[in-house]
Amino acid sequence: MKTLLLPLWFTGAGLQAIIGGVMLWRNLYRKFPVFLAYILSQLLRFIILYSAFEAGNKELYRHAFLTLEVVDAVLSFAVIYELFAITFRAYEGIRELGWLLLRWASVVLVGVALVVAFSQSGGDKDPFLEGLFALEMGISVVKGGLLFLLFVLHAGLGLRWGRHGFGIAMGFGVLSSIALASVTLRFHYGIDSNPVLSLINSAAYDCAVVAWLVAFLRSDAVRIAPPRPPKWDVEDWNRTLQELLQR
Repeated sequence: MKTLLLPLWFTGAGLQAIIGGVMLWRNLYRKFPVFLAYILSQLLRFIILYSAFEAGNKELYRHAFLTLEVVDAVLSFAVIYELFAITFRAYEGIRELGWLLLRWASVVLVGVALVVAFSQSGGDKDPFLEGLFALEMGISVVKGGLLFLLFVLHAGLGLRWGRHGFGIAMGFGVLSSIALASVTLRFHYGIDSNPVLSLINSAAYDCAVVAWLVAFLRSDAVRIAPPRPPKWDVEDWNRTLQELLQR
């Protein structure tokens, strides 16, 4: 299994380095500074975890993994918020209402995630692993829910995705879906499923990185149109919401 995992780890790290270089070369870090910070943090994560893995220090690896998992979650949520801010930058009224919806959705999703995570039991004798997988399940639920809300708002308001933003959102959507499925399977099948699920997660992450790289290698000028024309004028909605929020 190690023979299969290492190429996936190095492939993902190499592709992330290319993404960072492309973003700097095309000045895309100005539009997506948080996403660039996420990419750089993932490169640092690879260096730290791989060093601990090669050293054979299980305790160091475990604690480093937990710390970096928290950092990963914070930056992932920040990227989703960044996508939201970019999407509704031109619509102040909708943006204010959207922030309100996003905040309340976050609170609700955190509550749902806690209930789902701690109602599971993987039968692990190690409390550390039990808590870690509960944390991962909760994070996946929240990220998936926020991404779903973002896609719903896009479709409902008839807005158009830029290629870069769409690529980022799709990549995170794949990661959240696979992570949630793998953690659920891990709780069901126990510790014996770890090697296979680790391989699946690594492969899924590489797929997400490929999606990001393809998106950033292409121009953002071409927009992805919604499946149907909007049934209302977004500008009118924006003006109406601005008037209501100013009262």
